[in-house]
Amino acid sequence: MYGRIFKEEQTYKGTWVMYLVLMLEIPTLVIVSVVILSSESDKQEGTLALLAIFVIMTLIMGLLFNIKLETRIDEKGVHYKYFPFIKWRLIEKSQIREAQVKTFDPLSDHGGWGIKGNRTTKAYTVMGDSGLFINLGEKKKVLIGTQKPKELSEFIENWMED
Repeated sequence: MYGRIFKEEQTYKGTWVMYLVLMLEIPTLVIVSVVILSSESDKQEGTLALLAIFVIMTLIMGLLFNIKLETRIDEKGVHYKYFPFIKWRLIEKSQIREAQVKTFDPLSDHGGWGIKGNRTTKAYTVMGDSGLFINLGEKKKVLIGTQKPKELSEFIENWMED
């Protein structure tokens, strides 16, 4: 098993979340443009407001395009990064009491996708309903989402035995 590595990257690019945001932003921008530019008020002020709205929407889309959950599992442990919010973190293999791939309900179990947490569990997910549950003992658990549950499950089974 020595030398085997599991890697996964997840983003919102090409997902329903990205298309939902686009479907909300584009009509909003068109409606606001029509209202502001057809009003009798100061055109310069309206243009500045429209520019501000466009910049905010562009920043939101830029953030959505750049969010990335990266997972790497090697002989040292489980490495994960949730760019741009969390830099690389390591859960050392010696700290892990139990690790298994499970299916979960993102909305009822964790309040949705993204970075979620409470006193006992931290969840890092992008999409889907499968993740690597890591039990660290002392009521501390970490969930890292995956889009490759079968592959990860097979890897973890062998990885934990070593």
